[in-house]
Amino acid sequence: MEIILGIRKMLNRNLYLFFVLVGVFILLMSSGCSGREDSADLIDEPVEAQVTEQVMLNDHIIQMELAVTPEQREQGLMGRESLADGEGMLFVMPDEDPFPTEVGFWMKDCLIPIDLIFISREGFIDSIHEMQPPEPDTPDHELPVYYSNGPVQFAIELRGGLAAEIGLNVGDSVDLRKDYLLQLAE
Repeated sequence: MEIILGIRKMLNRNLYLFFVLVGVFILLMSSGCSGREDSADLIDEPVEAQVTEQVMLNDHIIQMELAVTPEQREQGLMGRESLADGEGMLFVMPDEDPFPTEVGFWMKDCLIPIDLIFISREGFIDSIHEMQPPEPDTPDHELPVYYSNGPVQFAIELRGGLAAEIGLNVGDSVDLRKDYLLQLAE
């Protein structure tokens, strides 16, 4: 009799486990199906590619990622572990009040040295800063802020030391497709 009760308990536990597993399976399949539909919807939507622009800096062609939205400008080069000599980021501020204006950048979550070049609306280098990455876990309020010397519309970030290597100086002209770039900025 005990054997029959033991078998019955085991069957009841296994039957309970079976129904739990079937329920979990049904939930997973239903969410998996909606996930596939969402994925299919995403495939049909155009993927926003990173827009780039070639910029000539003292006879050196640099392929610049454009930072034209508030999110892109905020992200900048955060988290990057390297930046090649022929690469950089071009920040374009929107062509509306308050820009052009004096701006400041910081090195929050930056891992590599960066040269920061502020450029006026007219295309002249306003200032150049050699920025070093902060110590890990530096509180935000202790991070240095690097300011332009006056109103600017653009900023460029390059690998640390590259601005000096290619001979960039305050007052130099930078040929930008300003009208095109300003149309992209949000």
